[in-house]
Amino acid sequence: MFQNRFLTKLSILIMVAFLVTGCASKKKKDLLTQEEQIELLQQRVDEIYAKGKKQLNSGNYQGAIEQFTTLQRIFPFGEITEQSKLDTIFAHDKLENREEAVRMANNFISLYPTHQNVDYAYYMKGVAMFEKKRGRLAKFISGGNKKIIRDPQGYRNSQASFEELIKRYPESKYADDARQRLVFIENTLAQRELDIAQFYYENDTYLAAVNRCKTIIFQFETTPAVEGALELMEKAYLKMGLEDLAVTTREMLAANFPENTSVAQTATKKKSLLSRINPF
Repeated sequence: MFQNRFLTKLSILIMVAFLVTGCASKKKKDLLTQEEQIELLQQRVDEIYAKGKKQLNSGNYQGAIEQFTTLQRIFPFGEITEQSKLDTIFAHDKLENREEAVRMANNFISLYPTHQNVDYAYYMKGVAMFEKKRGRLAKFISGGNKKIIRDPQGYRNSQASFEELIKRYPESKYADDARQRLVFIENTLAQRELDIAQFYYENDTYLAAVNRCKTIIFQFETTPAVEGALELMEKAYLKMGLEDLAVTTREMLAANFPENTSVAQTATKKKSLLSRINPF
């Protein structure tokens, strides 16, 4: 905080120096006092920020960015400038300038690692990368071209940012939303692995399908995709002639997902067979 106050004071003095220089040709009686010049400068800064905030709230994100950029250029230090940088990250994200939003978030974290609102920078960094990949990957998962395997790196980067936010600031007001997004990311990445496994299965590459299913079971064990992975793995083992492993996999499926459709159908068939053998 001492450094921030020092930089703010330094910035004001620099601006005052320009004002003094600009007024040098005036008569002495027309010159403002140093206190009046500082007050005038602060009013100017507040005015620019207010305009930018108004643009931001009205949805004119490009206009907000222009106002905040002007503010940061004429007044590079100070609390209001730091807040304008956070607002600029938000505006870029809303304009879908994802790379710029991430760059500015990283820059803010680097410049102000102990800032009281740095948790927001971590959060917006994760959000920008999350939104960047969500549309494309969701389209693939919901029935896009199965031969095109989307790059999940954006989601993984987003995941890392959200995890860092929660680790550093578990009580942050953004932590709960980050946790929900992490659940979505985990489920999506697991489903992606299952789609890849299904692709391998349909192309008779059964060992590769089994390995993908194992990745889901061990790395994404809390996701809904585990049920589908066990089903597919059983089918792949049967195709490979590994009946013992298929039986073991079916037992795992029944133990963890007793309501599974195929498990329920098998149980019904067994019950029907027993009733015919022993009607009592």
